[in-house]
Amino acid sequence: MLVLALGLACGSGTEPGPGGRLLLSPPWRSIEAGDSITGDSVRLTLVTDSGVVVPADSVTWSSSNTAVATVSATGLVLGRRAGAATIQGVGANASASVRITVTDPVLIGAGDMGTCLSTNDEATARLLDSASGTVFTAGDNDYVDATPPPAYGVCFDSTWGRHKWRIRPAAGDDDSLSGYFSYFGAAAHGPKGYYSYDLGTWHVVVLNTAVPVDSTQIQWLRADLAAHPKLCALAISHRPRFSSGNSGSSTGQRAFFQALYDGGVELVLDGNDHDYERFAAQAPDQTPDPHGVVEIVVGTGGKSHGRINLPLEANSVVQNADTYGVLRLVLHAASYDWRFIPVAGRTFTDVGTGTCH
Repeated sequence: MLVLALGLACGSGTEPGPGGRLLLSPPWRSIEAGDSITGDSVRLTLVTDSGVVVPADSVTWSSSNTAVATVSATGLVLGRRAGAATIQGVGANASASVRITVTDPVLIGAGDMGTCLSTNDEATARLLDSASGTVFTAGDNDYVDATPPPAYGVCFDSTWGRHKWRIRPAAGDDDSLSGYFSYFGAAAHGPKGYYSYDLGTWHVVVLNTAVPVDSTQIQWLRADLAAHPKLCALAISHRPRFSSGNSGSSTGQRAFFQALYDGGVELVLDGNDHDYERFAAQAPDQTPDPHGVVEIVVGTGGKSHGRINLPLEANSVVQNADTYGVLRLVLHAASYDWRFIPVAGRTFTDVGTGTCH
């Protein structure tokens, strides 16, 4: 791991106190916001002017703004939301500080990927290899489609599994739920499979649409959104409420979409249909509504291509059924940017900006 010693003497932008300086590993003074398990981090080590390392457990660490960046008792700095914070370490014989800038978080991913029958999921996984951010999945993570069928996770693990440490998954109807919960562990939030988390200033809700909709999950969703009245929120599920793809719109998701609309959610990201389709903001009855929910179907992880059926569903504005890729979102304090990133050799994309309401 690369380590860089930073101090005022070398013009690095750190602010060493008397008798000390900080080592940063990696040597980043700008990091991306994340949540409790994802996002960039920097390990700080306090050393004396003579180069003697001060044991981390004997250093008192502090952050000037813990809403922006936190620092653990061992000197690990995590970005929480966009802004800047000064991190200071004070030991018996040394002290130093560094200013850390935190940028807006990135959420990137797709649905319908893990297959042992092709390398299309490897192509989309390579897009993640060169991208930062929290990775989402929109269900159907592993199709267990080799002969004989391997254990759940085998097809996924060799591709998207490289990023398992930073994945926030959602379950799909083609996932074996027992295998899904076992493979993803605590990140899957079994046995319910639905959960929420904050990413920068955004609240993210992950639904379990691999099982029939029940009042318990709907009640939880409404209560969760009420308990997190943030300006910006998004949801991730597997089955789309509206779709022009193979499986079409799911009337079974009507109660979810209504709850998202009532809760002021900006976006819902879905899989299931193996295509890309973006809808304009709309109400549950498909009336165009600038304060409604924008739905993006991104079942483009690599399993197979579907098709777009005509006539299109109301408010469908962008469709593609021949390009694998991932959706990248940059989550700002009051807005978001989206970009569909195609696999190598393909040119389809979809780019834009939305405002939170």
